[in-house]
Amino acid sequence: EPFDYYMFGQNYIRPLVDFRSSYVGNVSLFFEMEEKLNQGHNIVLISNHQTEADPAVIALLLESTNPHVAENLTYIAGDRVITDPLCKPFSMGRNLICVYSKKHM
Repeated sequence: EPFDYYMFGQNYIRPLVDFRSSYVGNVSLFFEMEEKLNQGHNIVLISNHQTEADPAVIALLLESTNPHVAENLTYIAGDRVITDPLCKPFSMGRNLICVYSKKHM
């Protein structure tokens, strides 16, 4: 059967998150977002991430309260996440829009 890259990434990063002291601020906004998504609206979140693990961490922190949002986020990423052999397996479990930088065009 097909390999579940989403769960691979989640299970790989899970032990690195201290759930006792980690939290999502303004979690009520995520409930509102999920309600709007269920109504057919689109939502754009903009953030500057710090590590390649951020998509998995965000999904892990939302999986108990907003699993639909956690599993269905679409990320914008640079081409490294699909070309780097260490990043690619984690990227394969995410919904991605790949952006190629100007230096490669």
